[in-house]
Amino acid sequence: MEKQKIISFIAIIVILGTVGYSLLNVYALEQLEFGGIDNLFRFFSLYAVDTKINICNNSWIPASFNELDILIYFEKKLLGTYVIDSATINPNSIVKANGEYVSDSIEYSQTLFMHFDHLFSGSDNTVRIDPRKMDVVTQFQTTIIGIPYVVSEQYTAFDFWNMLNDEENLTC
Repeated sequence: MEKQKIISFIAIIVILGTVGYSLLNVYALEQLEFGGIDNLFRFFSLYAVDTKINICNNSWIPASFNELDILIYFEKKLLGTYVIDSATINPNSIVKANGEYVSDSIEYSQTLFMHFDHLFSGSDNTVRIDPRKMDVVTQFQTTIIGIPYVVSEQYTAFDFWNMLNDEENLTC
């Protein structure tokens, strides 16, 4: 009888440890911060030659994800997705994540991105397209005990652009 109690106790500890670690990972993913390379981000560069962004883990535990999707919507329709493959980010460190922009219409994305980059940077104050119609959603895909789970956050395009261009955004 004593042997069964020990095995049950160990099994409970393993299950609780696995669930606890998965929940801590979700917490760490929610704390991740984004930044442009050298605090310079342009939507236009998402599909250009330099397709990297900084991801900062300012928590005390490692954060890992299977995939990061940055979905860009214009007028509530998916314009394109910036996809970053799996990564593990150590505590208090920054990773330069390389991704790929995928879209059904690169030309349409290119036109909108150039317009919004000029508008948000202040180099062109002429509003031709309403910037409030563009939204960005980040989705970290991970697992909790093998069950797929998504950690998601929605931003306006202007807030996302400012976040990635803010020198003080990354606390790592």
